[in-house]
Amino acid sequence: MQLPKKGARRLFGADTTARFVPMNQSVLPLGMTRLTAAHVTHEACEKIGGIGSVLEGLITSPIYQRHVKRSILVGPNVHHLEKAPPERLGCDGRVQYSTVDQIDELGLHGKFRPIESAFNVGIVYGQRDFSLPGSEDHTGSAEVLLIDVFNINTQHVNQFKRRLWDVFGIDSTRYESDWAYEEYVRLAEPAFYALLALLKDDELPCLMFSHEFMGLPAAFKATLDGQRQFRTVFHAHECATARRLVEDHAGHDTSFYNILNQASKSPTKLYVDDVFGDQSRLFRHALISKAHVCDAIIAVGEFTAREMHFLGRQFDHHHIDLVHNGIPHLDADLEQVMASRRMLLDYSGRLLGWRPDVLMTHVMRPVISKGVWRDMLVCHELDWRFAQMNRRGALYILTSAGGTRRPQDITSMKAEYGWPRQHREGYPDLVGPEAGFNQMVEQFNATHRNVQGVLVNQFGWSQELCGEDLPVEMTFGDLRRATDVEFGMATYEPFGISPLEPLGSGAVCVISNVCGCRGFVDEVTGGVEIDNVIVGDFTRLDRPWSIEELTRMTQADRDVVERGIASEVAEKLMGRLGEKSRRGLLESGQKLVKGLGWDQVVEAKLIPMLQRVMGDAHRNERAVMRAAKA
Repeated sequence: MQLPKKGARRLFGADTTARFVPMNQSVLPLGMTRLTAAHVTHEACEKIGGIGSVLEGLITSPIYQRHVKRSILVGPNVHHLEKAPPERLGCDGRVQYSTVDQIDELGLHGKFRPIESAFNVGIVYGQRDFSLPGSEDHTGSAEVLLIDVFNINTQHVNQFKRRLWDVFGIDSTRYESDWAYEEYVRLAEPAFYALLALLKDDELPCLMFSHEFMGLPAAFKATLDGQRQFRTVFHAHECATARRLVEDHAGHDTSFYNILNQASKSPTKLYVDDVFGDQSRLFRHALISKAHVCDAIIAVGEFTAREMHFLGRQFDHHHIDLVHNGIPHLDADLEQVMASRRMLLDYSGRLLGWRPDVLMTHVMRPVISKGVWRDMLVCHELDWRFAQMNRRGALYILTSAGGTRRPQDITSMKAEYGWPRQHREGYPDLVGPEAGFNQMVEQFNATHRNVQGVLVNQFGWSQELCGEDLPVEMTFGDLRRATDVEFGMATYEPFGISPLEPLGSGAVCVISNVCGCRGFVDEVTGGVEIDNVIVGDFTRLDRPWSIEELTRMTQADRDVVERGIASEVAEKLMGRLGEKSRRGLLESGQKLVKGLGWDQVVEAKLIPMLQRVMGDAHRNERAVMRAAKA
């Protein structure tokens, strides 16, 4: 595909600055019906990670349902050959239209077939049910629209890529060998037309959410050809450019966020390319750096909003709305907590040969940014403190890079070498980053007696999935209720739902200061420090560093900072652990999570933003009509 040289026409002139409107003035314009939302995401038919949790929280919220009439989840059909027809939309899905399966329960053939023929794609459409774990009154459903773009008509795709270059300056020739880019560029146009085929006139304009970079090509299509039919929202669950810089640099968050602070305060404001060099080789950066053309941008945390502004001066005059994620409410009373705790203690006794006094957990995705070595540093500080008091502790790290291991594999590994206390490299045991996590745990265990770590590299928590040592009645919810401490001292964490999940059961949640959830907790508590949450500030330096020094920060420099903070965290934990403390933490934790739920987020933050965007849209349309009449 040939592209013209740089300097081609680009659409950067339109003022899409979002104006702040106080919440008590954010009302639906007179006569506006309930909203329609299309969510473009890779988690349209199954929950894989954070975006799936967000969709689950939104769609099951009664507040969201009151304002949003239709939710349509849009994504590529990645399992078109792997799954049987009833399972194409996941275990909670119902297929109502499928080209390959010749299903058409709703008479959609006339609407979808022209699109399928023009683009040479296959469409699967239906419904998917949602329920929020731990909240029986929070259920919902959404439509799902999946499009198989593998054999798409490349002439259409190349024409669209040409427009992406001409208008937005995105050079697809640099990225099209990466399927993660190519797939969502291919999805954009057929998804746009399929949505128009599904929507009625009185359901327009539709709010199109781009969840991360995946939905941006579709949002760009809507910007180019659907300004009256769509309003676009970029939902920044992270800033991909910032994540890569934090994870790849030896100084991690310690260097990056100090750089970010100084760059924003510099007399001549600095941006990411000024400090770290040209980032355009990365397709995610190329896409999200154009997110300012959307009608609105929402970020899950304050740092994510600042990271988006750091991408370039095109974001300087664009308001970014802060819409936190919600924390699922885990119902628990002291009796339930103690029952769950006994089950984990019984398991520990069989696995370790002794029953811990303190139970610690870290439930996480298997990525370096979760900062597992910081758990080890805090446990190192706890080890000698526990020894002085004749106490012992166990840390369970629950993560999986290999999906769900089969029950028979778990049984075999347990019998052969004592999994999960012992591990071996290679599937069905350690794969990918799991080997590095296990090495940290083994090195720690070899030199410490009063605290021991256990890596459970399994997706799920039940006797069937984790072995016969686990009590038969124990569930993942019991694991969350049982823990005394949940670690989440990430180097990069745009929000962090998981680190706060055990709050309602009275656990102490230990997070880093760069976690987006820290800002949400501060909002609810008014900034007052509470015993339920400990914040480790790994960006605190003992002297001012220049940007040049920060870019050269070594691991040894960071180690000094981390050891000091780990000691502070351990000291705070020592004052908050014990049965008496647990009673008070349970009461305050239950009170805290009531203000951190999805209903609160939707009502106070998301809906006012959407109403403002739709209100602006209607005001702009009325202005155009008045001008035409004049």
